[in-house]
Parts: sequence; C-alpha cells; structure tokens
Amino acid sequence: MTRKQQRQLFILFVFFSLLFLFRVVTLTSDTDSLSSSLWSSSEAGTGNVRIARGSKSNRSDERRDRKEPLNSDTLATKTKAATRNTPQRNDIPSSNHQAEGNNLIACDKNKGESTELLSIPEFWDERNKCSHYFKNDTIFFHVGKAGGGTVGFSLDKYKIAISKNHPAPRSQSVQQLMEGPEPASLIINVRDPVDRFVSAFQWRMIVLCSPDDKRKRNSNGAAQRPHQQCKDSPAYNKEEKMLREKYKSSPSVLGEALCDESGKRTAAVEDASMIGHSLQLVQWLDFLVEPELIAEVTENGIRDFMALPLEKQEGNDSPLFEKHLDQLSLALLEQRYGREVATRIIESTPETVGASEQKKEMLEHSSVQFNNSTKPPPLTKLGECCLSRHLEKDYRLIQSMLGDVDEEGVLIEPLGNAHPVIGNACKWGSDEQQKLCRADLRSILTRRAVYLDHSEGTCSEVVSRMQ
Repeated sequence: MTRKQQRQLFILFVFFSLLFLFRVVTLTSDTDSLSSSLWSSSEAGTGNVRIARGSKSNRSDERRDRKEPLNSDTLATKTKAATRNTPQRNDIPSSNHQAEGNNLIACDKNKGESTELLSIPEFWDERNKCSHYFKNDTIFFHVGKAGGGTVGFSLDKYKIAISKNHPAPRSQSVQQLMEGPEPASLIINVRDPVDRFVSAFQWRMIVLCSPDDKRKRNSNGAAQRPHQQCKDSPAYNKEEKMLREKYKSSPSVLGEALCDESGKRTAAVEDASMIGHSLQLVQWLDFLVEPELIAEVTENGIRDFMALPLEKQEGNDSPLFEKHLDQLSLALLEQRYGREVATRIIESTPETVGASEQKKEMLEHSSVQFNNSTKPPPLTKLGECCLSRHLEKDYRLIQSMLGDVDEEGVLIEPLGNAHPVIGNACKWGSDEQQKLCRADLRSILTRRAVYLDHSEGTCSEVVSRMQ
C-alpha cells in the first residue's frame, strides 16, 4: 500500500470516529430527556421520592417549612429540584401512592440528611429504616430521676427522634433555645422536687461502689446493670462516703441538716449539690428564670415549652404519665402532618412481642427495681419540710408553669419575672391533656404547700403543730 493510500485510510478512520462520538452524544441527550420525563411521572404518580438535604441553609428552609402540616403535594413541590439527580430505591415495597394521597409521610434517614415519601405501612417496614426526625428543632431536657428514660422509650416506640440533653443541659442546646438560628421547642419532664431528690439520693447509694462492694467496679454500665456493676472513681468514692458516713445513708438526715435552724445548713447545701441527678429545675431552666439571661433570649430562640409531669395524684393507683407521653408523640406528629394523619400514624404503630410486659416495665422508674424510690419518700416530717424549703424555687417555678391565670388559685408565690413561655407548660395537646397536666402540677404543689408558708414559722414549729 502506498503512502498516499495510507493517508486516505487514516482520514476515513478519523471521520467515522467523530461520527460515532456525535451519535453517542445525541443518544445521551435523548436519554436524559426521557429520564426527566420519567422523574416527573414518578413524582406525580407514586410520590416515592427521596429528598436530599444539602447545605445548612437548605435544612433551615425545610425546618421552617415543617411548621405547617405536610402532605405529598407540598413536600414533593418543595423538594422537586433536589430529587432530580437522586436515584430511587428499588427495595421499597410497591404500593399505590396516588390512591392513598395524604397517607404519604416523610421517612427520615441518616440522621435527617435524607427523606423519602412513603405510605404509613411502608414507614413501619423495618427494611426502610425510617424515623420522624425532629432533632433540628425539638429539644428534650431529660431531668434525672423524673421518668426521662420512660419518655425516651415512648418516643422510640413511635420512631420519633429528638435532641436529648442528660444529665445536664448542653451549651449548644441552650444557645439554640436562646438565640436560634431557628426557633426550637423545649420539652422537660417534671417531678415533685422532694421526691426527685430522695430518689436521686437512694439511686446513688445503689450505683456507687461501697468499700466492701463485690460488684464489678469502674464500669460505665452500672446504671443499666446495678446488680452486677457499680461506679468507682475518686469523685464517686467521695460522694458515696459522704452519703454513707456523714448522712447515715438516709435522706432524712440530710434533709434535717438543710433546716435553717440546724446550724449545719451551709455545709449541707454544698453536700446536696454533689449528689448525682440533683440539678434543680431552676438550674436546668436558668436562661428562662434569671433576668440577665432572659434578656438575651431572642425571637429566634424558644418557640414552645412543654412540661411532662410525673405525678401520682391523690385517689389514683398510679401516675398518669403514659397519657402525657402518648399525647406528646401525637402533638409532635400533628405539627408536621395535621391531626388526622398524625392519629393514623399513632394508631398504626405495630405491636412488638412482649409489648404489654415492656409497657409495664416502661412505666416504672428505673430505680424501682431496687428501692421503690417512686413511692412516698421515707422522710421524717422535719426532713420533708426542710427539703421542701431548700427546693422552694423549684416549687415556685412549677407554680409559674400554671400561668398567670389559674382558675383554682395560687398555692404558692410564683417566680417573679420568669420568661412568659414558662406559663405555656401545659398549653399543648388536647383539652383533656392540658387539664391533666395542670392537675398533676397542682397535685405536686398541694402536697408541699403547708411547708412553703413561711408565715407559719420554722420547720420545727410547723412540724410540732402537725403532731
């Protein structure tokens, strides 16, 4: 073959190669158009769409959107652009989404970083690993020895994820509740302050290692398995020795030392602050109680304040805590979907094996298994009175939670200048739930009001007249 023929063949090869590449590009463009058409059809027909959340600003926009109840149309419209380049899952059970309409709910995944629209039955399918993700704008202050573990169990049952703070408030959460950048709801569990203090005292006596303890020491699992393990460190040993030796393993001895007339109050106050889970309500909520901190709370801070009272009212065999918890889950879901869909979600919650036994255990305080610490405290009347006065600010805060207008009257003096949102503690859920919440808080105050009336004299004088 001559050089000229070789050159002609090379030119033909280049020409056909370019023609082939041009054809490939054209086919790809046609495929993309067809793909976009299929995406549009999928959004209109099935609603089985994954939402990819991107930047912080995008997540903030979505949080603002979620203040209104969601349905398949509004959620798909808001996220259409974000979902165009995200492939659909193939392992999700098929269903007629178009027929079910508003039954579509958000299946949050990967800590809220992505979301799909699914039917309610698909949401509960364990293969889809769904949750209702509220951690961006809902914060739970888990106050120790006040039923907080039970709150977590109940929310987990409904696959509701919120931001939990325990055993003390986190600075990041407090900052969000004060300044934003986005408004947040605050949930807090409330128990009679004296009962909670006594429960904390007894619980520490259980989980802290004593000198001759035979349990496994220095273990992080003591709170879950106190019959096998105990907490051991120099700080824990100091706390255990103080409770066992100085206060004779008795909350009454410490309570009586807290009396103004005991001569031991200053040291007793410091000792009481060392007890684990003894952080007072006014310390948890100092940014809503202390005037200088209240002044820093902006309109982008706390939005809602919701109290969960753990209280056994007189005449009832057990606390009505379960009702508060079911209403809490319903209220959170109602914010997102409206009452009708939220109710269907709650009613469709699958029952697990042994659910009734788990439910019974859930309603019992963690330390009940070992010391029945939710029952009336084994206190002397003097110890009870002095503890009530030591924790007086907590009782006044509970009175403030009932709001400025309490149709049944004021039992004790509320805290002055508390943030107005405190008065909304029971203004959530159904009318029945609000009434029950107020009744529980009043029950707490009624049992201690006699001790909190300083016009009756010292605790010694009050108790002597009771005998």
